[in-house]
Amino acid sequence: MKKNKNKIILPMVVLCVCTAALIWISMNNEDKAVEFSDEYVMAEELAPLLSFTYYDTEEWQKQIGEIVKGQLSYQELEELLKQMGVLEYVEYKQETGFRTVPREVFFQVYGQIVDLLDVDGRVMLEERIFIGDEAQEGKWLTQKGYEEINGGMSYLKKYDMFQVYTFDGAVVGLVKRLEEPLIWENVFVHDAGEGTAQVLFEKELFDIEIPQLEENIKDTICDLEWTDSAITAIYKKEDTVQGTVLSYDEKKIEISGYGALAHNGELKVYKTYGTVEQLDESKLVIGNLMADFVVAKEQVCGIILKEPAELEQIRVLLLNGESPYYPEIYIKASEEGKTAFLDQEHPLEKETVLKASDFWKEQEKGYLRIDTKTDQGRLFLTDENGSPISLGYQGGFEVRKYPEGYSVVNELSLEDYLCGVVPSEMPASYETEALRVQAVCARSYACIQLANSSYAGFGANVDDSVNYQVYNKQEPEERSTLAVRDTVGEVLKYQGEIAEAYYYSTSCGFSQGMDVWNQQNDEAYGYLTSVSLLTDAEGLDLSQEEVFAEFIQNKEYAAYDSDGAYYRWQAQLDISRYLEAVNEAVAERKGANKDQVQILDENGKVSDIAPFQLGNITDIRVLERSVGGVLKSLQIFYEKGSVLVTTEYNIRKILGAAVTSMTDKDGNAILSMTLLPSAAFMVVPNENGFALYGGGYGHGIGMSQNGANGMAKQGLTYTDILQKFYQNITIENIYNNRPKEG
Repeated sequence: MKKNKNKIILPMVVLCVCTAALIWISMNNEDKAVEFSDEYVMAEELAPLLSFTYYDTEEWQKQIGEIVKGQLSYQELEELLKQMGVLEYVEYKQETGFRTVPREVFFQVYGQIVDLLDVDGRVMLEERIFIGDEAQEGKWLTQKGYEEINGGMSYLKKYDMFQVYTFDGAVVGLVKRLEEPLIWENVFVHDAGEGTAQVLFEKELFDIEIPQLEENIKDTICDLEWTDSAITAIYKKEDTVQGTVLSYDEKKIEISGYGALAHNGELKVYKTYGTVEQLDESKLVIGNLMADFVVAKEQVCGIILKEPAELEQIRVLLLNGESPYYPEIYIKASEEGKTAFLDQEHPLEKETVLKASDFWKEQEKGYLRIDTKTDQGRLFLTDENGSPISLGYQGGFEVRKYPEGYSVVNELSLEDYLCGVVPSEMPASYETEALRVQAVCARSYACIQLANSSYAGFGANVDDSVNYQVYNKQEPEERSTLAVRDTVGEVLKYQGEIAEAYYYSTSCGFSQGMDVWNQQNDEAYGYLTSVSLLTDAEGLDLSQEEVFAEFIQNKEYAAYDSDGAYYRWQAQLDISRYLEAVNEAVAERKGANKDQVQILDENGKVSDIAPFQLGNITDIRVLERSVGGVLKSLQIFYEKGSVLVTTEYNIRKILGAAVTSMTDKDGNAILSMTLLPSAAFMVVPNENGFALYGGGYGHGIGMSQNGANGMAKQGLTYTDILQKFYQNITIENIYNNRPKEG
């Protein structure tokens, strides 16, 4: 009996011990689930790590949930490797199935999985300092910027340092804590001294504890050494060059006096005057911005702006037709001057023809600078015989060589540039006050472009075409020049910022708001609204089709610009004859603005079919027009679908492809054009296709040049005219920042 009793008691004891052990393990797992440990990897950590393979994170969570419970065991690891089909290719020391896999062993295995399955090299082993306090919207601030943190890392703390795996820019796994020092490179330190450093990073200014320093560090770039989750040393970068930005691209930045220096692909710009801020690289005003460039290892690692850009110079890319490149460039000067290429300067004789390729015979670096001796000198583009092919240019030339050819940039003062713009944009015979309006608008527009960087790669702010403002296409005119000098420095401002002073030739009787460009809710353009230019009628709402039809066909409506030839116009469209041209225009504009030109199938659903598959055009219907009369959307109906077109330019371009004839307000024939004069027109079917009855020339937003001239004839001053076209603006001087009085 005793023997049997012992047989019963022994299994019970074993059962109790196992139960207690399981409870202890369960409790232990629960405690450890919120802590990082070298001893195990939690199930929650696995899905993000494996998301580069067969399933995404969400699907992996389902798969892993059926295999792994709590801490990953060797048996569970084997099941995962089988599921991925890599078990026979992965080597690791096998242990008892229920034993927990140490983190080091797991990541040895994981590295082999990456080698086998990450064929595109998207998974990276890297190092991170977690700088922020906690994750915000799934992201932590690290020394690489804000990064997504994928699952199973709730135990992260401020200043934690880890070796990590990343996948497509997200941190997907923590491998081990870092014990060796880690350098956080190229950090902007605003102020560091008594145990605290103010650091500007990712456009945020925040404090970090530091060791006591022997000297205060102020507004410069440093490397911060971290050890055991704390800053242990600060290395100030001492090498700085000063100059203006001449050009930049994704690999290098060109600095006056130093040539081109490399950068790491992202230019960090820091402003220290007024407020301390990190700026976008678009704020690097080409040719006008004096800055400190911090250099290390032959690279620019930070740019510090200690004063605002002086908007006194502008750099104009001179186009060769529509191209920025010339196969060869010939230049001569009207007076003596000098050339500079690399580190060598040479005198330039009057009327001597320079050939660009002569300067790039033995190497590809550098740029050619050409200047005349005095401000009265002029530079000319010529043919190989020295005969001018351009008007004379004030200022200097810079010629650069590219694989596609040569480019030439004209650098000159902003005011001299405007003397070449105003006569090219408005006839010098216009009223003085109208010319002054044009000068202020042109200066405002130019200043906006100076703050942009569209031509940074060419070392220019703007080009000389209608892409920006037409420049130096007319001989200088004394009246235009006086208008520029009379308004020197004056620009339009709206809510403290320079306003983009759009202008055009002629209105239909109303100027337009930004809604014709689908930007009606942009508060930055609150100064651009529809304004009546009628002199004998008010209160018309041209968004109603019947009202617009009566208005546009009635030549009795007088406006400030109703003397202009394009105040009213008519056009005939032959859709059947020019169907291919219309379809090509639809395809081109759809490629440029897919949201503004949509092709609909027979059921009215958006489709990717090409317009030539829709058959013949059967009708054109106006859908919406602005309160000032400009079409905002229309629909072109085909046999097998339709095309929905929005914004004034797309409408003008597409229907303009079918124009067969056009007349102005007096019935005079207008030479054929493929872009309709404006989008303020009505569409009337006729036996030959469609007739258009329209008014105005240009986009219609902002200032009508002919309207400004008409107002000037009525005695309005240029400030009155500007405040008519642009609502709630002030007129201020960029050189002394004082508001215009009166």
